[in-house]
Amino acid sequence: MERQLTCDEIFDVLGNRQRRHVLSALLEYDEATTVSELAEMTGSENGGNPERIEIGLVHSHLPRLEGMGIVEYNPETRMVEPTTAVTDLEPFFELIESW
Repeated sequence: MERQLTCDEIFDVLGNRQRRHVLSALLEYDEATTVSELAEMTGSENGGNPERIEIGLVHSHLPRLEGMGIVEYNPETRMVEPTTAVTDLEPFFELIESW
């Protein structure tokens, strides 16, 4: 049984622009992807440098999202897979994006 995200965790995820871009990419593609592909996808959304984005993903965002149960991240294979928590966040994400 997957645990429910707390209110603080939802705000933490949605309160950070880079994590919102990651969430958007995972909602759109809904399948496992590499860190490099995720950096390319999120970089194209916000005009950032994919190499710098990849560093931020590996050292900050992906471990945090994995700790919350939003993604499964394997540092050895550099694969990222969304969990069902990603779709649970979709209504909140859509509300924020509509502003």
